[in-house]
Amino acid sequence: MKIVVVTTLVSGLFLSNLLAQVNTSRTESSQVAKPFVFSINEEKVYADEFERQFLKNINLKEDTISQADITNYLDLYVKFKLKVKDAKDAGLDTAIAYVQELQMYRDQLARNYLYDRAVTETLIQEAYDRMKFELRVSHILVLVAPDAPEADQKKALEKIEAIQRMLVRQPSAENFGEIARTESEDVGTKNNGGDLGYLTALQVVYEFENQAYKTPVGEFSEVFKTDFGYHILFVTDKKINRGDIKVNHILIRVLNKDENTDSEAKKKIDEIAASINSGKETFDNMARTHSEDYNSRYNGGQMDYMNVTQFVGDLDRQYWIGQAFGLKKDGEMTVPFRTNYGWHILQRMAVKPIGSFEDNEVKSFLKTEVQKNQRSQISIDSLVEKIKKQNKFTLNAMAVDAVLSYLDSNFMKGKFDETLLPEIHTQVIGSAKKPVKTKFNLRKMEVFNLGGEQFSVADLCIQLSNNTKPISGSKKEGLNKIIDAWINQSCVEYQNLHLEEKSLEFKDIYQEYKEGILMFNRMQELVWDRANTDSVGLEKYFLEHQSAYVWGNRFDVEVYFCNDAKMMKSVAKGVKKGLSADSLRRQYTKKNVLDFSSRAGKYEISDTFLFAPSKVLNIIFEDATSPKSKYKKPGIYSMGQIADDFVVLKVKGFSTSGPKLLDETRGPVASKYQEQLEKEWLESLKNKYTITIDKSVLQSLQDRLVNTK
Repeated sequence: MKIVVVTTLVSGLFLSNLLAQVNTSRTESSQVAKPFVFSINEEKVYADEFERQFLKNINLKEDTISQADITNYLDLYVKFKLKVKDAKDAGLDTAIAYVQELQMYRDQLARNYLYDRAVTETLIQEAYDRMKFELRVSHILVLVAPDAPEADQKKALEKIEAIQRMLVRQPSAENFGEIARTESEDVGTKNNGGDLGYLTALQVVYEFENQAYKTPVGEFSEVFKTDFGYHILFVTDKKINRGDIKVNHILIRVLNKDENTDSEAKKKIDEIAASINSGKETFDNMARTHSEDYNSRYNGGQMDYMNVTQFVGDLDRQYWIGQAFGLKKDGEMTVPFRTNYGWHILQRMAVKPIGSFEDNEVKSFLKTEVQKNQRSQISIDSLVEKIKKQNKFTLNAMAVDAVLSYLDSNFMKGKFDETLLPEIHTQVIGSAKKPVKTKFNLRKMEVFNLGGEQFSVADLCIQLSNNTKPISGSKKEGLNKIIDAWINQSCVEYQNLHLEEKSLEFKDIYQEYKEGILMFNRMQELVWDRANTDSVGLEKYFLEHQSAYVWGNRFDVEVYFCNDAKMMKSVAKGVKKGLSADSLRRQYTKKNVLDFSSRAGKYEISDTFLFAPSKVLNIIFEDATSPKSKYKKPGIYSMGQIADDFVVLKVKGFSTSGPKLLDETRGPVASKYQEQLEKEWLESLKNKYTITIDKSVLQSLQDRLVNTK
């Protein structure tokens, strides 16, 4: 085994200072060498990595750290790194399947780092603060598509501004409702006076949510725009978020608006309610028997948790769930009530508040929703601005103006023609008094520079060709919009490409996964698969360790557990007749499936955990110690009541202790053989590679970490 121990003069304070240095931009000659705990050949494991990995496995709130803890972990981490090194040397890190799996994982992991995390945290907090309330909102909409012609945009804006003037003259909820009925172009709500019902955060587009939460109750908002068009909203109520509620439901449908049909449904629901209230029937039974809500009927009316705001825009459903929230306690039931669906009874089962902001489940939900919500663009925009500043972003306005001068009407139609751009572009530069005509190779002109990387007009042409949508606004606005989107995308791609340098956290997580998969694949190849396929090696290992694989005394039995003494006698007769366990089960479980069960197999005394009344095996094995043991003899025995069961025992045979066959213990043998293969593999790796341990660095770590709590 080639292990080299080195000693360097590294104090605890000096080590801490070294660990804090993370300036990878300096050349190696100008850097102070980072302290390493150990190396395998030329590959070093630095102190900061070792410490991070060690501390991940320690609960500092409960555990103290000893020198032995660190020494033991060093042994484990050296073994891990040896396996990874061997996997790399075997070329597993270039295998197509590994590379593809790694890329998929990296793409998924990177999503959590390609936004401004501080901004995202602020947005998560904002969403939670808003989610604590439910707002009842009405709105007026004038439809216009985001990419509609300028004339259509102007016409829609003029209409909504005219509506706004009408509202200013008479600012009341009644007037808002009347105007919504006549002027709003939202066909789903105009007949209700624009009423959307109650909503909360993360349920409508972000611009709409912003206006709703900043508009006081009883007032209407300013004109604002979303992808649907122009809006004005009115906030009619604000209340504390009531959370989620779990209910049982009974529905009697009203098939049409005929009065007799409605009265018949009402009579039926009243009779159901009376039966439940009197105690003659249960809610569960009435739901299973009579409810016409076929999604919940067969569960006794049980429904999943829900809340008022998940039904934004559906006033009937919000009224329906509002009835449940009117109940004061679990188990309480509403009086029958009517909606457009029919007649209902609801029974409250549980209410779940929205939860604390510190709740991991709540925070995780909010983070996921914020990242897929329009809010995420705010975080991405903030990240883009940081990337620009950190990487000396520059935009060449001259190149942009040059491209703009060659764009024609086809560009406005989403049909950019690159052939219109000449090879050479002449640009007038200098002052007005001394203009100078300068010729440039147009396609090679730099449009912008990010981190020293040039993005040229030729690259811009690709972006322009990819745009097939008509351009709204002017040519300049259209070009700038495409360039802005391209810059944003390039910044995010640049950040992604350099994530390992930008984020130590990302680098650590990604490295752990890379090395973990490599180690797993090598273990699979050399240990787990080999233990399953190397029949000669497995047989050899078994023969060398056969003394460890021995049966104890065993009974080969069938055991039948019966509900009462009468059934026990009947089952004993059936067993004597040769009836199978399945036949007996079908016969004796017609009334109740729990009345009868059985077990069959060869059992040792240590197998008592397989029996609910473990006393069965205890009795027959205790009897086996007697020279006059009756249970050793094959036969059928009624054992009487044992615990809650009446037991019939069929003894098929008794075997004394003896060696096991490999097929009788293949699983445990294979597991032990794997351990041996892994041990042999590690010994070969320790001889193959030179392991160097820096005792001074290790000691310095121990001095700092020992007794930490």
